[in-house]
Amino acid sequence: MSDGSRSRSDRVLDPAYVADVDSLGFDDLHRRHAECVELETEVSYIRRLAQAKIDIVNAELDRRARGGTVDDLIRALPQILADQGPRADPVDSHLPLQMAPSEESEWAPELAKSEQVLANLPNETEEHLRRVATELAALERDVSAERHALHTVLERLDASLAERRRQEVS
Repeated sequence: MSDGSRSRSDRVLDPAYVADVDSLGFDDLHRRHAECVELETEVSYIRRLAQAKIDIVNAELDRRARGGTVDDLIRALPQILADQGPRADPVDSHLPLQMAPSEESEWAPELAKSEQVLANLPNETEEHLRRVATELAALERDVSAERHALHTVLERLDASLAERRRQEVS
């Protein structure tokens, strides 16, 4: 995790980040909003990568329990990676302006720990796979909590931007 990324995350989630939004100029308010959207894109991207890796590790554990082959796992990857989870109401969604973050994520080192495991899935012990799945689940929970906190900040910034626009029109 780079110090710059972590300090950005800490700064955006600090209550002081939105405490003065009503006194900011439109350009500064818009810059904060863009920064928060970029960070939310990063968090959402990392969260989905962690979920995908968890799904693959769990599918490998299931394959072993059933006695299937590695080819069975490979053929099942499109279904394993299909996002069939519940969707938020589009009104409540924060649709990303881009699909992947533009800079390296502060969570990249934690996520990278699982790369070697995924590359050698058939050779890993069940114990190691379970430990990796547990670590990825913890990462996913941490990132999800941060994502939720970012949505609160975004809602505050969105409200302030909407009020500014309303005042311009009046």
